[in-house]
Amino acid sequence: MKIIFSLFILFFSPSIALCQLNDAKSFTDAINLAKKKDKPLLLIISLSPKYATYVEANAGLQDKEVKDKLRDNFIVFSTTRTDTSVWQAVSSYKINSFPTFVFMHANKDVFHKDFGLSISKHKYLSMLATATTLSKEKPISILEKEYLADKSDNYNLKKLIDLRLKNGITNNAELIEQFASNLKIGDFNDYQTVLFILQAGPFADGTAYRLAYTNKKITDSIYKTEPLQKRIDMNNAIIQNTLSNAIKTKNIRQAQSAANMTRSTNGNNYRVGYKNAENNMLFYFKSVKDTGNYIQNAIRYYDAYYMNISADSIKNIEVKQRQLAIEKSKPSLPAGANTVSKNTLDSLLKANPNSVRTETRVVSTIANMSNSYANELNSGAWSIYETGTKNINHLLKAVTWSTRSIELQSISSYHDTLAHLFYRLGYFEQAVKAQATAIDLAKIEGRPYESLQQELKKIKNKEL
Repeated sequence: MKIIFSLFILFFSPSIALCQLNDAKSFTDAINLAKKKDKPLLLIISLSPKYATYVEANAGLQDKEVKDKLRDNFIVFSTTRTDTSVWQAVSSYKINSFPTFVFMHANKDVFHKDFGLSISKHKYLSMLATATTLSKEKPISILEKEYLADKSDNYNLKKLIDLRLKNGITNNAELIEQFASNLKIGDFNDYQTVLFILQAGPFADGTAYRLAYTNKKITDSIYKTEPLQKRIDMNNAIIQNTLSNAIKTKNIRQAQSAANMTRSTNGNNYRVGYKNAENNMLFYFKSVKDTGNYIQNAIRYYDAYYMNISADSIKNIEVKQRQLAIEKSKPSLPAGANTVSKNTLDSLLKANPNSVRTETRVVSTIANMSNSYANELNSGAWSIYETGTKNINHLLKAVTWSTRSIELQSISSYHDTLAHLFYRLGYFEQAVKAQATAIDLAKIEGRPYESLQQELKKIKNKEL
């Protein structure tokens, strides 16, 4: 019996150069070609070519057998995440690992996703076989039509939600409300049914969420036994869907429900829980343009969590955070991968050299190592400016946040924020100096500075 052993090497942050497989010059052209030839489309999204380091990792994609299957079954378009034409796909399907392979019908219905590169053809042959099979199943658009025709059919509704979840679409709260309303009370004593409801991301103040807790033993079991990442994803979907709907309907009580759940998901870490909950409410007030409540709550929030600690203490905290991030990003075997000892592997190779297949996979993920405290303070200061307020006390408060952000990390964008605040206060000389500093730093940082120069001209002419 042939034993297949896979060695996985994960590289975090590097971008990989993809071989040129394009059948079209743009995403739009690829869609049109897919319609014309009646074939599904494979959209490959990678990081920018300037980060391409491990070129040899895409050897499996260049295998003739893989290329032939691609050519026979799919229209291929490869691009980078800087391509604005695919930003909607990146956002809608929660794409944060690169390269990602997105299989879709010509109407942009996604039916399969995969990610990572490999020097072995086997990853791609398996991926293409799965995609070919799934391409023959009902797409999201058809399932949605069937749902609208008969909302009482939970069989089709479950298939629709499952497919949306599989493709990274987490805003299924309204669908799961309907699904739960179709169930009988006894159905909520089934572990898998309750798990499915929670994974769909129901509104925290909705009927589906309340019914899911009918049998508390089951929900307790779910939050004790399911993998940590699954539990995190469930909570995030519930909170995000609840908050998004609260903003859409301008429902402050629903926003508070999202905030309450945010607070409860942090366990005994009460300070972090309250901080995250208050941040949710800030986002709500800003989104619905409730300027009065936003400014009032923002002042309390930033003073309590970002100004009530020394700059040196913040720097020490962030050093530890960076070290922790580096530890978490070290190579590791994917979940479910089987490990074999070196002695066992050597024995297998001696007995039958062809019995072992070595496969190297490369995955690029985005890691943000920026100064989070400085960035948050700058964002808070800029948000106060964006409200249009002319209240001197509010603007001076924002200046203190902006000044602290510069103390922590002196970069062009932070000085630009300070310049705008000084201008709003009527401190024109200070505004000119701050904007000139922003331009100088942008040149050093290698960032575009033309817009900063235009802003400086407006400041000098008092036309900002």
